Amino acid sequence: MCGIFGVIGTDYKQVDKYLVQTLSHRGPDDSGVFFDHNNNISIAHVRLSIIDLSNHAHQPMLSASENYVLSFNGEIYNYLEIKEELMSLGINFKTHSDTEVLLQSYIYWGQKCLHKLRGMFAFCIYDKFKKELFLARDRLGIKPLIYSVNDQNFIFSSELNPLIQSGLVSKTLSKDSISDYFQFGSIKQEKTIFEDAYHLLPGHFMRVNLDRKVSIERYYDYVKESDKVTPIDSYQDACKQIRKELEKATQYHMVGDVEVGAFLSGGVDSTAVVALMKQYTDSKITTFSLGFKHRTSIEDETPIASRTAEKLGCSHNSILIDGKYVKAIFNQFIEQLDQPSIDGINTFIISHETSKQMKVALSGLGGDEIFAGYQHFSTIKKYANTRKRSVHSLLKYLNNTRPNRFTDKYKFAGLSAEEAVYKQRKINHSLNKVLKHSNGCIPPIEYPSLSQIQRISKSEIDEYMLNTLLRDNDVLSMAHSLEVRPVLLDHKLVEMAFSLPDDFKIRGASLKSVFVDSVKDIIPQEVWQRKKTGFEMPFAEWMNDCLNGRFREVLNLNLANELFVPEYLEKLKARVSNYKAQRQDWVPFIFLAWADKKQVSL
Repeated sequence: MCGIFGVIGTDYKQVDKYLVQTLSHRGPDDSGVFFDHNNNISIAHVRLSIIDLSNHAHQPMLSASENYVLSFNGEIYNYLEIKEELMSLGINFKTHSDTEVLLQSYIYWGQKCLHKLRGMFAFCIYDKFKKELFLARDRLGIKPLIYSVNDQNFIFSSELNPLIQSGLVSKTLSKDSISDYFQFGSIKQEKTIFEDAYHLLPGHFMRVNLDRKVSIERYYDYVKESDKVTPIDSYQDACKQIRKELEKATQYHMVGDVEVGAFLSGGVDSTAVVALMKQYTDSKITTFSLGFKHRTSIEDETPIASRTAEKLGCSHNSILIDGKYVKAIFNQFIEQLDQPSIDGINTFIISHETSKQMKVALSGLGGDEIFAGYQHFSTIKKYANTRKRSVHSLLKYLNNTRPNRFTDKYKFAGLSAEEAVYKQRKINHSLNKVLKHSNGCIPPIEYPSLSQIQRISKSEIDEYMLNTLLRDNDVLSMAHSLEVRPVLLDHKLVEMAFSLPDDFKIRGASLKSVFVDSVKDIIPQEVWQRKKTGFEMPFAEWMNDCLNGRFREVLNLNLANELFVPEYLEKLKARVSNYKAQRQDWVPFIFLAWADKKQVSL
């Protein structure tokens, strides 16, 4: 796991110093820069050594002919299989790294090498024969690849901070992205918070010639690939096949030359990952969970995680925090947040503590999105429909007038699955009462032939998982030089899960049934019988205690007056001054604290 950076169009001579300042946290073990001064190309790399710890795997890596230069962030889990295939074709290797396997794969197969890779990745290859950069991002968007292009430069990086601090990309904020953030707590890719910077989307590659002409193509679509999966008619067979793919995915994700630990919560996903890890190691697995020193309004999962770890024979670490801890790390958290997000401080904290012992941790991220684990999968399936029923319309009206838990489910009446997920994920339904300038749009329906659960799942994968969970997972774990591997996002497992019938995933009142039934023999009963609870943090308590002073400070920024409707701002200031901040106030707090730290404005 590493950080990558590059420029076409500017002879960027300060790149060494610049990398140390902006990307060293992603790769503290080594760094390097390649220059082609004749074509004004700079390609840089910082390394976190996981596979082949020797200097032979130094990057940027040059081919023997020096006609290909690679800077690579990620892990190719099946690199040994690909290496064996390439060796049978007469190709020799100098290192034991997956980096060299990726480079040789491109040299031999070109862009088709992408279809052979099983892993998470974002990389750039300078192809001197074609006089172009070839950049690609993994299938689900686990690893980021951000770029900007204008008349003078093409620039790319693993994070936004280096692009902005280089001075080559404008710090102008995108008003559409601000609207995204205040509606959903994150920013919809391919956009970023800045107008001139973009994400390369998952499953896409990009070619950039020396004149900075960009062409982008899609090479992977999990929906289309799931159509190729052999149908499984029996529920019992589905459980067996899912278990088989889970075991294979876990084995792949444990590859490396360093110890591999795991995040462990009180949920089925992370517990299943840890239980499966036991099959592939004789050592005790080191696990980590996050909780609270004192009682809060939020459920603490560390007791059940500790009991689970004991039953599974793990060496467990309960990370218990309080307001003093949060206040001490808050500014560092904001500094590492390259664009605002409301959901990342938990990842930042657990990664900070885990990195003191580990370089790699496995995670259960993605299980709810691909196996239908959220309660709203069931609710939307039942109440969202294309034709409005009169009784549903009446109850929907009553809910809009006076929301309550009895009528709340009818808010989905008459909506498509995509519209329903959009509504479910919105954290602000009256944006024009908050922002002076606002915008928003519902994602288009790309595959109307999909089942209801597939459409909900696709919306969750493409929106919340990509824009919030995976973004935060990368930036805020790599802030501490920790590589987090989401086992359940192995693309073969995702394809199989997506292909399964709806009633395999939701059976009666049981969510994520096929997944739970495929692993219940290896995880504690109290875990798989436990009611689904999302992991939360006590934001309101923090804003009314340890972070109250900081919140008051940022509310007095000029940006707050430029951004917010006056009536909203006055009410917000009153709540914070009276120590009555509400959970949703975390949204403006994070944005203003981030903008203050980054010195940006409208």
